Amino acid sequence: MYDLLQPLIHKAAVHEICVNVARSRLSIGDCAHLVQLADGRIGVAAELAGTWLGLIPRKVTRLIGVLGPHATELIAPAVSRGELLRVRIVGLTPEYLALTPGASEVHVSVWGDPRHISSWAADGTKTTPKPLKSEAPLKPARSF
Repeated sequence: MYDLLQPLIHKAAVHEICVNVARSRLSIGDCAHLVQLADGRIGVAAELAGTWLGLIPRKVTRLIGVLGPHATELIAPAVSRGELLRVRIVGLTPEYLALTPGASEVHVSVWGDPRHISSWAADGTKTTPKPLKSEAPLKPARSF
């Protein structure tokens, strides 16, 4: 059975940006990937345009930054299990448009199956989902 993707995080800020946003050629709508870092944080990586020896164009996957603590707690179970997540860049502010120098901004949205993420109750308790059993593929329709 195929799961429908629903928005899990509509717009999350990327912290500790490690690239020059203006020179990276990122644009709104570009695909990104979530990776679990060694310290437990969730990193945001994307394919950036680069060159080999300054001449040959190529795509390079680089770490852009990390998600904030609340977004990390929400998405970490799904990332650690390798669940299907759709991550897109939804907001960019390059360095030359930022109000203060070096205050560039990148925002991402994350789509996935809401059954695979953590949830918080009204009393503040956090529930982490159990791993789901793999579902059998759909059977082809019989022809009569």
